[in-house]
Amino acid sequence: MRMWKSTRMLATQWSASLCVFVLSQVGFAQEAAPPNAATSEASPEKAEVGPPVQNAEEAAARAREEAEIAAELAKNQGASEGTVDGPSESRQPEVSGASASSNGLSNFMNPAISVAGITLGGATSRSENAVEGTPDDLPTGISLQEVELRASAIVDPFLRADVSLSGSVEEVGFEEAYITTLGIPRLTVRAGQMRAALGRHNLLHTHAFPFITAPLPWRALIGPEGLTDAGVSAELLLPLPFYGEITGQVFQGDWASLQGEIADDPLTAVDESVPDRRKDRDLGYVAHLKTLFDLSESTTLELGTSYAGGRNGYAGLTSLLGGDVTLKWRPLNAERYTGIDWTTEYVWSDRDGAPVDRKRGGGYSALRFQFAQQWWLQARGAVLGVPEAESRRIWRGEALAAFVPSEFSTVRLQYALERREQSPERPVQELFLQAIFSIGPHPAHAY
Repeated sequence: MRMWKSTRMLATQWSASLCVFVLSQVGFAQEAAPPNAATSEASPEKAEVGPPVQNAEEAAARAREEAEIAAELAKNQGASEGTVDGPSESRQPEVSGASASSNGLSNFMNPAISVAGITLGGATSRSENAVEGTPDDLPTGISLQEVELRASAIVDPFLRADVSLSGSVEEVGFEEAYITTLGIPRLTVRAGQMRAALGRHNLLHTHAFPFITAPLPWRALIGPEGLTDAGVSAELLLPLPFYGEITGQVFQGDWASLQGEIADDPLTAVDESVPDRRKDRDLGYVAHLKTLFDLSESTTLELGTSYAGGRNGYAGLTSLLGGDVTLKWRPLNAERYTGIDWTTEYVWSDRDGAPVDRKRGGGYSALRFQFAQQWWLQARGAVLGVPEAESRRIWRGEALAAFVPSEFSTVRLQYALERREQSPERPVQELFLQAIFSIGPHPAHAY
C-alpha cells in the first residue's frame, strides 16, 4: 500500500514540476522576444527568438511524455487496488486504521502480535519416584513454565484469524489456530485448532489460570493439556430475556480421556495387552449451555452445563458431564479496588470398557478476593473421587497471594497441601513463586 502511495505522490510531483518548467520556458520566450515578434517572424533581425521557441516545443513534448507516464502509473495503480466491484472510483474509502505507521508499515494490514511468558520456581515434598500422582504435578526447581506467542487479525469483512503458539524449552506447538466468522446475527462459527467449551476452566490459557496449575480433577480426568483439538464450533445466542448461549462442537477427538489401551502385566505369563481401538472416523463431540443473570448492578450469576464424549480406545463410549456456577461481585463505586469471584465446577467421567476407574468424578470450589487495586487473596479446595472409584480419594487445598502491578504483569505465591486417603505417605506440601508478563495487545479473556 505504501509503495502505491509513494507512486501517486511521485506522479503528482512530476506534474507540478512539469507545469513550473513549461511556465518558466514560456515566460523566458516572452522576455526574449520584442513586442512585435508575433507580426515580424520573417524579419532577419528577429532570428534570436528561435532558440527559446525550440526549448518551449521540447518542453511541451516532454510534458506530453511525462503525462503519458503518469497516466500509465495511475492505470496500473487502479488495476492493483481495484476490487471485484469495479474500477477504483467505486472502491470504499480507506479506514482510518489503514494509515501508514512511522516505520512504514500499515497497522491495518498487520496482525496484533503479543507474547506472554511464565517463570516458575519452588519446592515440593513429593518424591521424584512417586508412583501415585496426577499429570502435571509440579517438580522442585526453577523453570520456564510456558511462553505463548499469539497473533490476531481481521482477515476480511467476514473472517477473523487467531493463531497461538505455546510451549517451553522442551516442546513448542500450536495451541490454537482458528478462524471466526463476523457479522452473522446471533451466530458465531469457528474452524481450526481450538479449545473445547467444556465448563469454564478448559477455555483458559495457562497464563490466565486463577491458580498456578489447573484444578486437580481436571488434570486427572481430562488431561494436563485439556480438551484441545482440530474441529468446528458453532455458538448461538439464544433469544431469551436473559443472556443465554448454546455451543456445539465436533473435534478430531485425540484426547487423553478418549484414549484406551491395556498394558501387559509383567508379573503374569499371559499377554493381557489390548491396543487402542479408536479409528480415524471416531470423533469427539461437545455441547455447552451458558446463562448469565444480573442479580443487581454489582452482582452477576453464571450457570453452565457441559457434555463431551465419543468412542474410546476400549471400543466403548466415554462421556464427560460437567456443571459450573460462578458468582461475581464488583461494587460500581470501587470496582477497581475490591471484588469477589466465587467459582465451583464439577465433572463426572464414564469410560465404558476401562479396566479401572470406569466411573470417576471430582470438583473444586475457588474464592478470589481483591482487597486493593493491585492485591488479591485466593483459596481453592478440590477433591478427586466423588463418587468414589477404585482409586483412593484425593484432597487438595491451595492458598495464593497475588501482586498485580498492571494488567501486563503478575507475581503470585502459592502454597498447596495434598492428601490421599488411606495412604501411608505423608501429605504433599508445595510452595511456588510464579511471575507472569505479557507484552503486546493481548486480547481480552472471556468474562
